[in-house]
Amino acid sequence: DLGVTWISVVTTVYQDQFDSTEIYFDPSKTMTDADISQVVNRWHCLGRPAIIKPHLDLANDPMHWRGQIAFSNEADWQAWFASYRQMIYYYAELAEELKVELFIIGTELAGTSSRSADWQETIAGVQARFSGQITYAANWDGEAESIDWWPALDFIGVDAYYPVSQQSDPTVEELKMAWQPIADQLEALSTANGRPLIFTEIGYTSRNGTAMRPWDNSTPGTLDLQEQADCYQAAMEVFWDKPWFRGFLWWYWQPFAEQGGPQDLDFTPHGKPAEEVLESFYGAL
Repeated sequence: DLGVTWISVVTTVYQDQFDSTEIYFDPSKTMTDADISQVVNRWHCLGRPAIIKPHLDLANDPMHWRGQIAFSNEADWQAWFASYRQMIYYYAELAEELKVELFIIGTELAGTSSRSADWQETIAGVQARFSGQITYAANWDGEAESIDWWPALDFIGVDAYYPVSQQSDPTVEELKMAWQPIADQLEALSTANGRPLIFTEIGYTSRNGTAMRPWDNSTPGTLDLQEQADCYQAAMEVFWDKPWFRGFLWWYWQPFAEQGGPQDLDFTPHGKPAEEVLESFYGAL
């Protein structure tokens, strides 16, 4: 009803710690193939394109996150990439079976993305199994600029949790001004690699101060529905008409009828002023 044209279906797999080399599906947490299929097929029935986006999380390592996955010796690197390819090829084959339009081959794995030859091999393996378009979701804090294998993909992908304020309750105009140098940097990245760019994630909690730390949903904060909406508005206004920009994947819309609402502090825009911002842009398409 909002006029949204694409959805990204996120499924999560695990490894125990940042330096573990075995990646596995957790039956109690990983989305089932049947559930992925149900969502994708229902969206396709509406005549709209879908994305599958696997996430790799750490199951037993609260001191680290996926961006810190790395190894000190070559044997462990090769063992990890072998396990990663087994997982990502599985989802590439599922994406092909479901006729998904875009497949995201990795998310925020900044500690690994300098391994250009290993990622090139991974990309070739995905392309052998999946005939649609592919991208990678780089973290906002410099990973995208360090990757030299963007030309092997169809799009540059960025999880865009850029801090766009140093204070609570910035105005939309202040947020737009903060976005301008970031937009210039991203345009240069797109031009240098000859690829359009997607925000493979962007989102804000409905907490006071969300513009300062958009990725943070764990720090206590007071309810602020308007700051969330203003952040949505500013990003939409800055990037909507950029010729090198292909769209926003908003983090996140939960598949629960009771999600969100005017007292919710989390990322979802459902039942909040931010939802009205989405409708004002997407509803006009």
